[in-house]
Amino acid sequence: MEARFRRGQKKSPEEANQMLQMQAWQEEVERARQGQRDAESKPSSLEAEVQKMRVEMAAMKRDAEHYSRQGKKFY
Repeated sequence: MEARFRRGQKKSPEEANQMLQMQAWQEEVERARQGQRDAESKPSSLEAEVQKMRVEMAAMKRDAEHYSRQGKKFY
């Protein structure tokens, strides 16, 4: 359709409108696909953050237990 337009052949307003509508739909589909990809990657990054926090909390708990045992020896 676009090639005909460039060569100077007239397009009907309906054809032009259909082409614009198809482009709009294609853009909408691409935005939806990008949103889906973003949504799929987000949980994995959140899961990684949660795992990192678990490791940090385990280390803090270990340190707290270590220091509490040390403190009892000195009293």
